[in-house]
Amino acid sequence: MKVSGFLVLGLLLLFSGSVFSQTRADSSFSLMFNPSMSFTQTNDEHINHWLAKYGYPTIPRVPSSYNCEIAAIPANSRLLYSIRVSTINSANNLSSFNMMGGLHTALVKSRSFLVFAGGATGLHRDIITLNGNLPPEYQQLANQVHSQLALRRAGLRLEPGIKVFWYPVHVGLLQIGLSGGLAYDVDLNSHWKLGYYSNNHGRYGHFKGITRPNDQVKVSDHGLTYGGGLSFRFHLH
Repeated sequence: MKVSGFLVLGLLLLFSGSVFSQTRADSSFSLMFNPSMSFTQTNDEHINHWLAKYGYPTIPRVPSSYNCEIAAIPANSRLLYSIRVSTINSANNLSSFNMMGGLHTALVKSRSFLVFAGGATGLHRDIITLNGNLPPEYQQLANQVHSQLALRRAGLRLEPGIKVFWYPVHVGLLQIGLSGGLAYDVDLNSHWKLGYYSNNHGRYGHFKGITRPNDQVKVSDHGLTYGGGLSFRFHLH
C-alpha cells in the first residue's frame, strides 16, 4: 500500500517536472480538462459469489465510473501528461477509487484532432460495506468492535491504451470537443482485509483493519475499459 502511494507520488512529480521544464523552454502549453464516463470489464467471480451467498447486490459485469482528468501538452511536444481521478457509480455496496498518472505520445496531432498512445499507472482501492447478513465469524467481530464492518483491498493499477480528442468548437484560446478512449486495465489487488471505520470523517482515511478473512481470496482484475466525454482545451502562454 505504502509502496503504491510512493510510486504514484513519484510519477506525478516526474510528470509535473517534465511539463514545467518544457513550458519554460517553449513559453506555452495546452491545458485540458476532460470529464468523462467509462465502462470496465471485471472478472472477480469469487467476490460476486460471496456477495450473492449472503444476500448483497453483486458487482456488475461491466460497471461504469465517473472520471475527472487534467492533462497538459507542452508547446512543440508530442507528449500528453495527465492526472486522473475516478470512482465507480453503478454498484450499491461497492466504493471504488482510482488515482492515476499517465504519459502518452501523439500518433496524430493537428489543431482539431489528436490521437495518443501510451499508458497510465496509479493507486486502486475497493471498499465493500457489509450492512446486511454476515458469516458467524464476521458477526462475532462486529459485536466486539460495535461497528459496521467492511471489506477493503488496494493495489497498483496499470492501464495501457489510446486516447482520441476532437475539437469542432473554437472560442478564442478555448477549444471545446469530445474525448474517447480504449485501454486494458490490470488491477494488482491485495488480499481483502476485514475491518471497520472508526469515525464519520470519511470512508477512505479512517479504516481500521482487523483481519484477512480465510473465505476471501486475492484476485487481480483485468479487462477492457472504454468510454468518452467532453474535453475543454485551453491554449496558455
